[in-house]
Amino acid sequence: MKKSTTLIISIFAFLNALTAQDITELTQLYNWDDPNIVGSSFYDNKYNEVWGFVQDGIEYGVIGSTDGTHFFDISDPSQTSELDGAFVEGKVTGGIIIHRDFHDYKGYLYAVADEGPSSLQIIKLDGLPASTEVVYDSDQLLRRAHNIFIDTSSALLYAMGVGTFNGGYSMKILSLEDPENPVEISSLPSSDLNLPYVHDGYIENGIGFFNCGYSGLYMIDFSEPTNPVLMGVLEDYQDNGYNHSGWPHETEDIYYLADENHGLRIKVIDYSEPNSMEVVNFIDAETEFPEESIPHNLIVMDNYLYVSYYFDGVQVYDVTDAANPVRVAQFDTYPIVDFTDDYNGNWGVYPFPGSKKLVASDMRNGFFLFDSVEEVLNSSKENKTNTLNAEVFPIPFVDRITIKSKGMETGTYQLSLVTVNGKQFPLQTLTISTKSFEETINIPAKLPEGMYILQLKGENINYSKKIFK
Repeated sequence: MKKSTTLIISIFAFLNALTAQDITELTQLYNWDDPNIVGSSFYDNKYNEVWGFVQDGIEYGVIGSTDGTHFFDISDPSQTSELDGAFVEGKVTGGIIIHRDFHDYKGYLYAVADEGPSSLQIIKLDGLPASTEVVYDSDQLLRRAHNIFIDTSSALLYAMGVGTFNGGYSMKILSLEDPENPVEISSLPSSDLNLPYVHDGYIENGIGFFNCGYSGLYMIDFSEPTNPVLMGVLEDYQDNGYNHSGWPHETEDIYYLADENHGLRIKVIDYSEPNSMEVVNFIDAETEFPEESIPHNLIVMDNYLYVSYYFDGVQVYDVTDAANPVRVAQFDTYPIVDFTDDYNGNWGVYPFPGSKKLVASDMRNGFFLFDSVEEVLNSSKENKTNTLNAEVFPIPFVDRITIKSKGMETGTYQLSLVTVNGKQFPLQTLTISTKSFEETINIPAKLPEGMYILQLKGENINYSKKIFK
């Protein structure tokens, strides 16, 4: 079967097999995708990591691409756009690039890539929103790194994945005492700590969690960076695979771990006894296709766990009860159901601690900005939105759609289509007198091809569903 045919069938199956569970959709405020950027030669992903920071009271979002580092002023979502004067070209660009990674510290953004003859770039941010300044661009300390993390308590940058799977360094530690002139103070493995390849990590106040691929999760005390102490290793656990990334709870001894494998759940780990860490719970995206679901990156902020799933988009969990997360919100940045690629869709997510807006990156669809989870949840309590339990056809549509349902509440609804950028196209007023109905709607021919949200807004309850032209 041809890929295009498989895609159409998969979309149709997806639209007619949505879960019955009511999960709040995040409110998309903005989306950016540059059609001129080329995809990587390996995964055809144009985009990779996403990050965020506040500079001079203004919130900025960041996304990496095969071209370099892109900046967005997100303080006023209605005015959000890429800041062309702030763009920083990567040391290496084009199809060779798959991964970039970022972390900010004291008015600087630190950027690395994991392919080609790349470098560590240090970008000064005080010229935003007009411009940025690259104050350091060198491969003397770091040529390539898969991920970086900065322990702000000690001004130490941990660079992970700087070697190879068969040798070299598993990690380097750089001092940022002078933010523009990093100094290497340690490299691993050492004779005292035979650390394997480190893929990713989280370090705070000298205590680090390190994701070491198929070697498991390492917990290490770096209070003395040149004399690290191994606290514990979790290697053999249920649903174990490629130990990819994770993030600890803010107040409890709970760590959330993602293995980057098809069909594996996120592990909820009790690390109160580091030398005997144990999995105490599992969570997932509750998708219709669990065997294809892959968690990628995680971050915890203000009692919410944010997870980027490749094929299942941004998933948000309430972790007020740390060991028992509850899924409360979602948004699929890559709604096409096509599993011919091993990896595709949502790469990363970053929540802002102030306004609590979210930014996310999609490998093909670019930069996304969302309203805060609190705003969305509060709004849904006041005017609840349910998934439209109806057959919608044809998909893809051309100039009309038919809605056939047996489960909607009776009433009068304003019917409209909403683009991924939030632009609304009103269609008509629809009056439903019985729960079983069939209605054909004419669609303006001028609408461009793409994904839309079909919205039916009533007095007390709203319905929505993703459709495609």
